[in-house]
Amino acid sequence: MTRKSFSLLLTFGGLVLLLFGTGCGPKYPNCTNDEHCAKQGQYCVNKLCRDCADDSHCSQSDACKYCGEGFVCQRVQGCCTSDLDCPGGRCYKIPGSNLGQCGDRCRSNEDCPPGQICKGGQCVPDVECRSDADCPSGKKCVDGRCVAATCSLETIYFDFDESTLRSDARSTLNKNGECIKERNQGVLLEGHCDERGTDEYNMALGERRARAAKGYLEKISGGVKFRTISYGEERPVCTEAEESCWWRNRRAEQKFE
Repeated sequence: MTRKSFSLLLTFGGLVLLLFGTGCGPKYPNCTNDEHCAKQGQYCVNKLCRDCADDSHCSQSDACKYCGEGFVCQRVQGCCTSDLDCPGGRCYKIPGSNLGQCGDRCRSNEDCPPGQICKGGQCVPDVECRSDADCPSGKKCVDGRCVAATCSLETIYFDFDESTLRSDARSTLNKNGECIKERNQGVLLEGHCDERGTDEYNMALGERRARAAKGYLEKISGGVKFRTISYGEERPVCTEAEESCWWRNRRAEQKFE
């Protein structure tokens, strides 16, 4: 081999060594600088390619991410930038920041659209009741609102010196029973008499009349509290000494309490 050929060979070998020496870095994931990890979109940390070296490497793609343990991008639990980050809930923004914290769909009625209220963290239709059972005594549920029941109780009447319920009295009590169930309210039953007979006798007769009405109503509108009282002849609705007045005093009135 001539001196010239040997010189050319050395030159070529040097170029090869220079090319491979500078063009090839450590085998992945080993590295000495970020360029060795650039192809994978990573960064060189302690001579190893990692997802991140600091928080800024993660927050570029997602403001809620940070560089966590093992130099891996992790998302802050509950962090959000919009409601889309909070399935079934809502993103509550931190004042002065684009970031927020996921929470319930609502925290107050103001967080809900018109016609809805906040209940248990969710917006639900603004209804006060769904059935009469949701309303207080004396009210019923109408279109989601508790309103005062409009029905009233009618008086029943008795024959002279009797506490047995007549057919017309039972018919009236049937209607009263429906009203009582509708209003779901306690009832006071008052027994009354005309002035014929002694005070003691009429007090007892008035009690029997009140109890007769009570017993009938309890069978058709159970669950409501009934109370009886007798006024005997003490509270007449009229005072004429004739049948046209007496029959009006032989009665049992029912009143909601």
